[in-house]
Amino acid sequence: MTQKAWYIGNTTVRNAKRLKDGLRVLLKSPLHGNLIGREKEQEFAKLLHNEGVVFVKRLNDSPDNDASDVGRKWRAALMQLGFIKPPFADKPFTITPNGMRLVESRTMPSEQECFLRALLAYQIPSEIENSFPEPIFSPLRIVLEILAALERQGLDAEISQDEMASIVQLTRSLDEIDNVVDRIAEYRERLATITGVRERRNFIREYLRSAATTSQSENTLLDYADSNFRYLKLTGLFVENGRKLRFASHKRTVIEQILAEPYTPIPESEYLETLWNGAKLPTDNAPKAIEVIQTTAQLLAKSGQTVDLPNLEEMEVPDLSRLRLELEDDWLKVLEKQYAQDQVNQWQDILEYLRALTQPIRRGSIIPQGEGAAYFEWAIWRAFLAINSLANEPWEARRFRIDQDFLPLGPAPGNGPDMIFEFDDFVIVVEVTLTQSSRQEAAEGEPVRRHVAEMVDHYEQQGKRVYGLFLANKIDTNTAETFRIGVWYRSDDSRMALRIVPLTLEQFVHLFEAGFQATGRLDCRLLEQVLRDCLVESNNDAPEWKRRIQQQVDRVVQRLKRTS
Repeated sequence: MTQKAWYIGNTTVRNAKRLKDGLRVLLKSPLHGNLIGREKEQEFAKLLHNEGVVFVKRLNDSPDNDASDVGRKWRAALMQLGFIKPPFADKPFTITPNGMRLVESRTMPSEQECFLRALLAYQIPSEIENSFPEPIFSPLRIVLEILAALERQGLDAEISQDEMASIVQLTRSLDEIDNVVDRIAEYRERLATITGVRERRNFIREYLRSAATTSQSENTLLDYADSNFRYLKLTGLFVENGRKLRFASHKRTVIEQILAEPYTPIPESEYLETLWNGAKLPTDNAPKAIEVIQTTAQLLAKSGQTVDLPNLEEMEVPDLSRLRLELEDDWLKVLEKQYAQDQVNQWQDILEYLRALTQPIRRGSIIPQGEGAAYFEWAIWRAFLAINSLANEPWEARRFRIDQDFLPLGPAPGNGPDMIFEFDDFVIVVEVTLTQSSRQEAAEGEPVRRHVAEMVDHYEQQGKRVYGLFLANKIDTNTAETFRIGVWYRSDDSRMALRIVPLTLEQFVHLFEAGFQATGRLDCRLLEQVLRDCLVESNNDAPEWKRRIQQQVDRVVQRLKRTS
């Protein structure tokens, strides 16, 4: 008999990376502790949508449309992971200690630790998640044990989304682990004998169909697998490569420490308090924290970083925790540098994302639905990393956050430019938008000029020229007019002339593609010259300026194509 598949959190809240932002806006709103009833659920949905935490198409079409189900599902996801209290608790729907720890976290390692505490505590069934019969199990522990067992058997220690969908998420007991590993090995052996693409696809589909039930279809199982991947990755223990989940190498010591402790379910009487406070970690113990610090320091030293550790034996656990998270953040920056240096070799993948962003985002696109703004910034950041001439660090060039797989957690916050790319003697401040029509000028005209002006004041002391590059799928003529005039007045009424060029994303794509096809790179000097040539034409009125910009871009693209 096929078992029922489990899933972590709430599958409707697919972008689990945004849970922190959801908590943040809840905390600052009158809805904190006041989320009972359809009216409040509707208000929560509107709040999440208006704050850019989640895109709700219904509300985008009309703020009067009912979206209370969105608020209800977000409330459920936050409750299931122990970040807010359930309705039957004292002070219902208020943020818990672990939830507050997540809101206050300032680095990726500290955020990941909050999710790790949550998922180490998270067990099924419980007072909150009671749709499964006993015995109690931990989804996180199931996955950790399967990956460790695959490694012991000499198999690839990774789980594909298809394996998650049809095997792993049907596993509810640690007693099943050996049998599960045998099934995965058999599945891989059978798949390896099939060479045809269509035949492989049919085998995977049929295997998945055998795991489906009347209440959990093949598509449902795949949705669960995708959601489980997202939630598991939030712990920092895993990375995803090619739709396959594997251990994060720098977390190996912590993973071994967790697995060294026999799994015991949390007693029902202690479960909610444990979930709300977050489970204890091995690194809450000083000797184990020191072990992790030393292994992370060794990784940093091997990569050429200088690490001077204090006398760890004399430090208290809170100080060890701070040092451990700081070193882990340093390691993630090492990985981000390596990622940045590799982007010149990934220009075709970058181009694929840029092209996808020029089209409406539909189901099946490589751009996740509702994530267009975040992926727009991310793809442009990668494009400038590929230019490979930046004088600032990759994390200094972006104002949006990324996860451990270097994917965007969301768009850049307000009160600053989206991206700042610093070269030896000039700077390009990049702002992107998916907004079109006359709303574009209203939404972007003042902020873009203000952000560029702030960068002019900052960089002119260093003798660096500052340009603004505004990118959108369609440049509204009113927006072009605002940037053509390009004037900003400081608080003392002194006048500043700004150099801002509006390009369509398609124009940027053509420049990027032509540069890399011609010479294997896009020279930053060439890009600056394009901006300068476009600015020379800004004495024309806005419609004509837009035509002249197109001509300048076409001229450079044609010249590059002749040299390829």
